Amino acid sequence: MDLTVLREIAAGSLAAGFTATLFSPLECVKTRLQVQELPGWPRIYSGGLLSTLSQIAREDGLAMLWSHGFVGFVTRDLLYSGLRIGLYPTVRGFLAANGDASLLAKIAAGACTGAVGAAIANPLDLMRVRMSCEWGVVGADGKLTTGMRSGYKPRWLNSLHCLADCYQSEGLLRGLWRGTSATVARAALLSSGQLASYDHSKQWLLKSGHLQDGSRLHVVCAVISGLVATTVCNPADVMKSAMMSAARDGGAGRSPRSPLAICRTIIETQGIRGFWRGWTAAYARAGPAFFIQMPVVEELRRRFGVGTL
Repeated sequence: MDLTVLREIAAGSLAAGFTATLFSPLECVKTRLQVQELPGWPRIYSGGLLSTLSQIAREDGLAMLWSHGFVGFVTRDLLYSGLRIGLYPTVRGFLAANGDASLLAKIAAGACTGAVGAAIANPLDLMRVRMSCEWGVVGADGKLTTGMRSGYKPRWLNSLHCLADCYQSEGLLRGLWRGTSATVARAALLSSGQLASYDHSKQWLLKSGHLQDGSRLHVVCAVISGLVATTVCNPADVMKSAMMSAARDGGAGRSPRSPLAICRTIIETQGIRGFWRGWTAAYARAGPAFFIQMPVVEELRRRFGVGTL
């Protein structure tokens, strides 16, 4: 791997880590709204995005919004998004015919890099989902008094303890890489939707003369890519949250484990609309994140001397 590719990965990684830090509370809200609809989890949030965000802040404190799944979310994005964004130009160039990549080639490139990044970062994503649903305020008796496991003692002291316990109790493939199929599917859809729509709309706007290359063009294309990516990947995102939230111990969190069982449960209890559960929270997180992330990626790429995407 030459230095150009490493600089491209670094640009994607730094931009993703920055936006993940900003929008971590919204990722927690999205995950909890999805998971609470599954068997074995209490339905404690009756409203939507803002209501749930306000309830968590009110019960746990504002600062705690950045503690639920934060470590897993940021470290996962540093690795996963660094790879999927950084490797995209290389894979796109490999798939391009005569140096001109078609929309299909861009979709395939985004899907490929997203799948690879997600498969590698799956343990971090698992840690994120479980810690997002796990934590709250601990009372004098050592039991949680708020959150989705209120009344139970915390299973893990911190994110690293969660990761280690998952490996020790559930193993490597059935533990740390639980839900990989849903994670890879979700990442392939999101990455192809985001990167291909961003890339293609950018090229179209440049060729049509509507906008010149610069921050305004990057922002417009980022908004388009956020809408496309959130919509196409939400069903797989719901599946991923369901598979990763399942744990072997008793109490809250005993949900179906196999993809087919989860699909059947969602359809039976929520209907087809259940696959778009948490879309508003997902877009509230992904839309503004892409709005910030892609212009930051472009600026970092320029400063690292690898040109714009």
